Amino acid sequence: MTISLDRLPFDILFYIASTLQFDDVLSLGHTCRQLKALLEESTLCRRAIEADFLHSKEALLAQNQTITYNEALRGIFSRRNAFSSAQPFAARVIGPASAFTYRQGILCLLRGNTIHVSDMHSSSGSVEIDLSSIINSVPESSSSSRSEPKLSLLYYSDEIIAVHVERKGRSNNGRIFAISTKRYPSGGNRVLKEVEVESSYKLFARHTESFLYYGTYTGTGSHGHHEWEIRGISLSDRRLLSPCPPRLQLEEFFGTDIGSTIAFEIHDGFFYALSNQTSFDVEELDWTSFYHCVRFRLDRPVPQEMDINRQLYRRQHAEGPIHDSWTDLTLQVDESTNRLVIVESRREWQNGSSRQLRTFYVSGIKFPDKLDPNTSSIDTTSATGATNSPLLPIDDPFSRLVDSSNNPHWAPTQPRYAWNHHPEFPANSGTTRSFILARTKFRAYNYSCSSFVDMVEDEKCCNDAASGPCLRIRIGSRRLAPADWAPHDKITSPKDKSPSPPIDGDDVYRQSRVQMWPPPASKCPCSARLHQILNPQPPSASGFNNFITGVLDERTLVYMIRSSRSYGSADDNTLGTVVVIKFNSGPLPPSSSDAQPLGVHGEHMEDEFAPSHWHWTPGQSRACENGECR
Repeated sequence: MTISLDRLPFDILFYIASTLQFDDVLSLGHTCRQLKALLEESTLCRRAIEADFLHSKEALLAQNQTITYNEALRGIFSRRNAFSSAQPFAARVIGPASAFTYRQGILCLLRGNTIHVSDMHSSSGSVEIDLSSIINSVPESSSSSRSEPKLSLLYYSDEIIAVHVERKGRSNNGRIFAISTKRYPSGGNRVLKEVEVESSYKLFARHTESFLYYGTYTGTGSHGHHEWEIRGISLSDRRLLSPCPPRLQLEEFFGTDIGSTIAFEIHDGFFYALSNQTSFDVEELDWTSFYHCVRFRLDRPVPQEMDINRQLYRRQHAEGPIHDSWTDLTLQVDESTNRLVIVESRREWQNGSSRQLRTFYVSGIKFPDKLDPNTSSIDTTSATGATNSPLLPIDDPFSRLVDSSNNPHWAPTQPRYAWNHHPEFPANSGTTRSFILARTKFRAYNYSCSSFVDMVEDEKCCNDAASGPCLRIRIGSRRLAPADWAPHDKITSPKDKSPSPPIDGDDVYRQSRVQMWPPPASKCPCSARLHQILNPQPPSASGFNNFITGVLDERTLVYMIRSSRSYGSADDNTLGTVVVIKFNSGPLPPSSSDAQPLGVHGEHMEDEFAPSHWHWTPGQSRACENGECR
């Protein structure tokens, strides 16, 4: 007699399900009602989450008993599915702003001298912070004419926003203010800390609730080039910095552009600095490219306590030239391990091909072990990667040409596993439409959902010369494939051979086709409404040339669209329009307008079909097919 899964004792079924991958647990529950009911058991849901997504936002909410583990499981599944299928749950025009920051689910908009702070995943109202008194505290220029203030939102974290204020004409006398965004700040004082900055050249800030670090590209190294200088202050009387130099200069740390050659991040009590450059100058004789990573404890920013690795393997130059304009560099958190990983997007002419291919590379971060005081100089050299004479490939004839004028870098080629690289197009994709750099207004990679997201101007979508090209999101995703899976139209042509040959026993991924959203406006009424939401008219519109800045986290895409000149970027004071696209289920993001009428349970009472927002509802696909959507 054959026994089906739904008739097995629960403890046996639990054991079977606990060995499955996260997505397979949900898929098994969709096979029949009996299994669905069994797999909704809280202990099993908790086991599935802790195996792969222990440090996700949903897992933290379940641990705090804000939601159940069943709700957390479905929340993770729904957002991953929304990315892979390019089907967001909601979109909304938030309102006008001259700048914004988005982090930890909190959106901060700058409008005039006021910051509007809103939680994008809650129906609670926004907090308004008037900066007028802060601006007046910054000294005026010595000239007789009154100088206008320039406000910059640097960073948000842990209910604190860092704001830079300077007077035009006095770039060497600006100030950073750490401002509490709580509705009722402790003691009624919003300004937690104020610090003068000597220069605002490439200024950035990162902070926690206890420490704030800011940096500028103003140091000078022994080679005569600029270097990054990092300074830190304590934001809490309970957490103080240990005695340290007034500034920490990152020596021999190359790269100037945050987001393409440099990344800074604070995570788990450490400040991280990452570069994908090995020198200022182009080396004529060079073989290998490395990442350079530095970290130090937030409470001990001293050179002696820094962890440094200058030889995190990146790539071999023989893999082909890189189109630098497409390079994106970030540090992201692995939701399974809570460790930082390097995520870099590169567009390359791989293996001498005439075709550019974009690939998203993921690398772990490692540092040499702390050395014993009795360790010999040979061991020290091996651990730090620094040698008196550079390592060179033995079988390369160019090695003989290296002399004292060269500074080559070389390491043996390291295996590149499937999890290390995510091609934009799978090998069997055939002819898939791509967009040039000028039409790609925003690029990002969501490591937690294994998806890349582009925001592109699509001139073929609606073919409306009066309104110009349509802004659409373009998404490609992948998932681990079943053990016996193989693509039906697998291509084995040498021309399409992967630059990283497969490794025996390696994981196999199944990539979805690259998809665009929303559909053309002519498809159905809600598609037309979505086009209006994603393509708002900027407050100071002048033609079709728009400048877009955006932020993507594991659940939400936030971007601002504003008019710009026919060349270059938009003016910092140009007013733009902020739009939010949510990939997780939940309440509609609040607008930046004033207080709205509340329902019985505190939710906002809004017109479900208002032109400024759209929200997915059950049965949406069928309603669109029948033309019954709105």
